[in-house]
Amino acid sequence: MDLIATDPPLNKGKDFHATPDSLTKGASLQYHWVWEDDVHSDRIDEIKNDNQHLMTVIENTLKTYGNDMGAFQRFMAVRLLSMKRLLKPTGNICIHCAPPASYYLKIRRDAIFGKKNFRTK
Repeated sequence: MDLIATDPPLNKGKDFHATPDSLTKGASLQYHWVWEDDVHSDRIDEIKNDNQHLMTVIENTLKTYGNDMGAFQRFMAVRLLSMKRLLKPTGNICIHCAPPASYYLKIRRDAIFGKKNFRTK
């Protein structure tokens, strides 16, 4: 692939609910992550096998910032590894994310693609 664009769920740390008078009454979106609920051991094994440096970054995020940001970063790490497998060496990835997560995602991208491959415009 030449280009991958993604708009993953944001890690805002809260839930959003439709208003009672809305056509989507009762609908809600979860914008928080929990390590115990959202992280599966087979995915952790995949990361450990594919990129030990990335696993170290995730473990440090978990220790430093807690299980919600650690779980979100694990979620994104699995997807970034899949994108790397699909992307041509000359391809680009565009990621939409909230500012609090952008710094953490930059570290994950660097661990997967190498920091010399980061470009922004």
